[in-house]
Amino acid sequence: MTSSRNKIFSATTRKWGLRLLTVVVLMAFAWHFRRLSEQLDWAAFGAALARPGQWKYLFLAVILMPLNWWIEARKWFLLLRAFLPWSFPRTLRATLAGVSLSAATPNRIGEIGGRLLVADRHEWPGVLTSSVLGSACQWVAFLLLAWPALMWTADGLLRERLPFAVAWLWPIGPLLLAAGWWGGKPLLLKLIAWAEKRFGLANTQLKEGLEHVKTGLMLRAGGYACLRFTVYCTQLYLLLWFFGLELPLLEGLAGIAGIYLVQAGIPLPPGVNLVTRTELGLLLWGDSPEAAVATLAAFTTLFAVNVLLPALPGYWLIVKKEKR
Repeated sequence: MTSSRNKIFSATTRKWGLRLLTVVVLMAFAWHFRRLSEQLDWAAFGAALARPGQWKYLFLAVILMPLNWWIEARKWFLLLRAFLPWSFPRTLRATLAGVSLSAATPNRIGEIGGRLLVADRHEWPGVLTSSVLGSACQWVAFLLLAWPALMWTADGLLRERLPFAVAWLWPIGPLLLAAGWWGGKPLLLKLIAWAEKRFGLANTQLKEGLEHVKTGLMLRAGGYACLRFTVYCTQLYLLLWFFGLELPLLEGLAGIAGIYLVQAGIPLPPGVNLVTRTELGLLLWGDSPEAAVATLAAFTTLFAVNVLLPALPGYWLIVKKEKR
């Protein structure tokens, strides 16, 4: 009898929890669309559309969005398979579900929550651990690609503000990467052991899964992370050209990579992140009215394309799973 009541209570709780989630997500979407519409310079947007040959930049940036999330799903799939026997289509669906909750959270940490919502309860430890490993791989891309890009792009600015040579900063990225590479797995195992002792959790599945996470697997996942980061930077570069800021290829991509590295280290809400990225862009590319309009419009459009658009089908996947 008690078990029956608990099941009914659990079903009722999940039902009302889903309704509350629906309201929160819809409010977040409405807030983001309103904020984006206010920030976007519609006159500049219309002028960009009217320029001959500009459409190809917007078109290329949009069609790279599915590739961006496909690469993310492939990276997570490699890591997830060490813990759970999921198929790639299911992994892709869970990735999109994660996007639906990520739109309103700092650095899109809600991705993990969205993935958990479309997983069964006994799968949560594997989903959580593999997602954390995926986030660590993203920092491989930041430290391997974005750190040198930031040092190169901001060399002049740093020389004016630092009391020592900029060359001393260059090794920091590789050193942090090496420290995380050699110390990350032992630290994660210690955290799992602590959780098992502190909360009485059964973590045998996690320990066995981590035994399959070898150096080769992390290298492959890190490769996917670097590829996805390159695609993401390329999308913004294309949008900057679309809005009239025609940056040189290497300098433009390096500046974009550096901006995302700085932003990733500051856990701010998405709307504030847009402002932060825009200010950093103006610092690197000049603060002329044309550069200001192009930078804000490009960051705003990229957020709409890469986060808000895939978030809608991702939320539908969450609702579909809960109704089963």
